[in-house]
Formats: sequence, C-alpha cells, structure tokens
Amino acid sequence: MWWTDGSRSDDGRVGAAPVCNHRDEWRSRRSYLGTGHMEVIDAELWAIGLALEVTIGRRETLQRYGVMMVAVFSHSTAAIRRTAHLEPGPGQRLARRINRSAQALLAYGIRTQIHWVPGHSGLPGHEDADRQANIARNARGDTEIERPYTPASNMSRRISEGSSTAKAKWEADKCS
Repeated sequence: MWWTDGSRSDDGRVGAAPVCNHRDEWRSRRSYLGTGHMEVIDAELWAIGLALEVTIGRRETLQRYGVMMVAVFSHSTAAIRRTAHLEPGPGQRLARRINRSAQALLAYGIRTQIHWVPGHSGLPGHEDADRQANIARNARGDTEIERPYTPASNMSRRISEGSSTAKAKWEADKCS
C-alpha cells in the first residue's frame, strides 16, 4: 500500500514522494524534480509512477508472500483521472509511464488500484507523503531528475506569467 504526494513551491521547485508502511516503519522514496519544469499534477503523477516502479523492483518478494494487488492512494483527483487515459495532453508521458508499470506488474500477477483519499485529513500515510514531498522539493539538486520536456500546462503558465510581467512593465513605463 502506497501513499503519494507531489509538491511545488511558489518559486517553481518541485518534489514528489511515495511512502509505504513496512513492518510498522514508514519508508519513502523522494525525487527532487527541478525548478520550473513541472506543475503539481506532474509531481503527483511522478509520485504514483515511482511507487509502481519500486513495487516492480520488489515483485519477487511480493509474489513469494502471495500479494496480488498493490494499492496507491493519492489526494489528487486530476492525477488519478489522468492515469485513466493515455490521450495526448498535459501529463501524457507520465500517464504512459504509470500504465507501463501497471502492465508490468500485471504480467507478474499483481493488479494495480489507484484510490482517492482526502488531502490533509490526518491520515498517517498521506501526511508522511506530504512531508517527504516537501523535503524532496527543498532538496535543491542532489536528486534532481532532468525532464526532457515542458508540459503544456507549464508552458501555458509561463506564457501567462510572462504576459502579466510585460503588461505590468508597460503600464509602469507608460505612467512614468
């Protein structure tokens, strides 16, 4: 059972983390995803994908103990909806990554289910995922993962911010 979260700061730093409880100990994987490359939904999707990739790495142990399903819990309805389809658009590459991982697990007899949970409602797994994602977001470089693309939603935000900045500068110049 995995709990996932993604985090993006106002200055554009992004982090993601899945956590699981193993033998009464919380274990996590954290990823610092850089600055200005991703939106929060991308970080949420990255965390879900990372949880499944870690599960693939432990598939033999899971099979040995008869585990037939892995559950991933996220508070991001947008990310969960995005995992349900592979059509072009923001998050497509990450949704495909999740789909490939789920298919790989299914080949080993392990089904994948992704569930919604309410965010910041005191659930220990989700609260720890939030903490770990924030730690990853603030890592500033050691674990940065280079992203070879800029999602459309991020590009749209950048254009909007650039336009607002240019308009404010033009207004200031006009008034002076």
